[in-house]
Amino acid sequence: MRRGRRVTVAILCVAGALAGCGTPAGTDGDLTNGWPALPAASYSPPAQGSCLQGAVAAFEPSASPLRAVDCAEPHAVEVVGGGTVPDAPAPPAWDSDPSRAAYAECDKAATAYLGGDWRTGRLFPVFRMPAAATWQAGGRRYLCGIAEASDDLFAPQERTGSVKGGLSGGKGPLALACVQLSGGDLDAKGFYGTVDAVKPVACDAPHDTEFVGAWTAPAGEYPPQQKLKELAGDACYLKIAQFLGLSQTQLFQRADIYTFWTGLTANQWALGDRTAHCFLNVSSKTPLRVSVRDLGTKQLP
Repeated sequence: MRRGRRVTVAILCVAGALAGCGTPAGTDGDLTNGWPALPAASYSPPAQGSCLQGAVAAFEPSASPLRAVDCAEPHAVEVVGGGTVPDAPAPPAWDSDPSRAAYAECDKAATAYLGGDWRTGRLFPVFRMPAAATWQAGGRRYLCGIAEASDDLFAPQERTGSVKGGLSGGKGPLALACVQLSGGDLDAKGFYGTVDAVKPVACDAPHDTEFVGAWTAPAGEYPPQQKLKELAGDACYLKIAQFLGLSQTQLFQRADIYTFWTGLTANQWALGDRTAHCFLNVSSKTPLRVSVRDLGTKQLP
């Protein structure tokens, strides 16, 4: 009972003071006693060209912290741009229209920064919306970053130095060309049934696979896996034929070149990126040491 009465009296006294009941002795009537108001919460995203360190994954929503480091030090991400999303009670969901619109702007920023489409390089995008705490503090800026990949399954790889201009002219130092597969279920002809890694290598090093281009699926709902395999397989088959300088009929008559593709995950599709990497694939028993572009009907080198 005593505790309750004291609280009531305190409330009445404050109410009286606010109503002009008088200023207590030794005070100036300023409830803040001259202290300035706290500044509004703010958030400053890293500038373009900044480098960040931390855990990243391709096409995965993440709130893992990223810290700024000098680009000469090992880092995971380089900032290529950013922007602002409309105000809302909470950050946009991964598969929402605001996220897809923001990602599309990141895609443009990455192309301008790299000098070419990231999909033609040993790279993957790092897209971050503000975390919930940042959003509540007023942050509305999203982050557009690029990370180097150790393989074409988007395994992150730390690097030093900048990626800026790394795809200029389509043949920059980060361009994707020849790769070596590793996996399991090797059949009698030397082709893998399952693939665990797609490691980029120099084209004069032994390899069994070569990048022939990227293909973007039509817009729509994410297809069932079998339908997705058919769509990507057919589209990449045409790209392989064009890369070799053959008709599709001529390519079909060859039994030494197969189709291989990566990408098109559900999370990737939900963000509006519907792109697959297309590769031609030869037997691991007869590795290549040169590019086979424009090979035509000639035997494998």
